[in-house]
Amino acid sequence: MAETRTPGQRQADLALTRIRRARPWEAAALSEIAMAAKAHWGYSASFMARCRMALAIDPAMMANRTFRLAEDAASEILGFYGFEAETEGIGLSHFFVLPAAIGQGIGRALWADAVARARLLHQRRLIVVSDPNAAGFYARMGARPAGARPSEIDPSRALPVFCLDLEPDRLKPARLET
Repeated sequence: MAETRTPGQRQADLALTRIRRARPWEAAALSEIAMAAKAHWGYSASFMARCRMALAIDPAMMANRTFRLAEDAASEILGFYGFEAETEGIGLSHFFVLPAAIGQGIGRALWADAVARARLLHQRRLIVVSDPNAAGFYARMGARPAGARPSEIDPSRALPVFCLDLEPDRLKPARLET
């Protein structure tokens, strides 16, 4: 049986079934995905051990903030993101894709969902403190470099910051008066 694709859709994009709000009882699974995705970049075991607390998600955190996940037809979690308050907009506290799902359009779909949600929340800006290995992804998604912040794990390590302006006036072309 042939699979149905829309023009421009990649074969790999067919794995994603939906993006939905994460549930509190999924906190442990999200934490494990965050650790697996971080480890994908080849960090040492000692560095990964120090990351565990910073990447951990618990049900109480999920009750106070938005977390959304991507899943496949079998309800397997492929990736997720979480929001946190920032003084100049809304921040992505977490943004991780299961290593086996990298390159399948999951990150792109989660990014589009995060941008849409941030706009629904009337945020001016989406702010990302990125792992250096993921910086290229955020740049491809249209976020602009906006400096660096020290890592929670190793304050001597600077992490790139990216911003995406969400204000509608900046997104629409100016209308000419006639």
